[in-house]
Amino acid sequence: MYFVDRTAVVLKPTEQFLQWLKQADDNMPDLTLAQLRTNCSVFLVPEFDEPEAVVSYFDERYQQIFEAEIYGWDIPAAKWPQDMSLKAFWEFFEVEIHDMVLDMEDSDISVSPVFDNMM
Repeated sequence: MYFVDRTAVVLKPTEQFLQWLKQADDNMPDLTLAQLRTNCSVFLVPEFDEPEAVVSYFDERYQQIFEAEIYGWDIPAAKWPQDMSLKAFWEFFEVEIHDMVLDMEDSDISVSPVFDNMM
């Protein structure tokens, strides 16, 4: 087991995100917020001493993260939220910050681009 020199951040959708999702996709199953939050995106970010620094890190990158989260639901761009500001991002998502990240495997982590073909 190895310490990883990163902070893990779980991006959790809020009720406001769920309401937008339901109105954007007529074929969306009747999801609950609890169901939606069972498999959230996890971001590995640099290690920070303060949670506020993690939030600032997300503030600087919110647009890319916001677009990737919306894109992952395969919703046509015309139905994306009209307001994709920083304020809207924090209304749609909250973060859970974990500063102890452990790797259980003794092998290299492979990396590949995410959402390469996005917009």
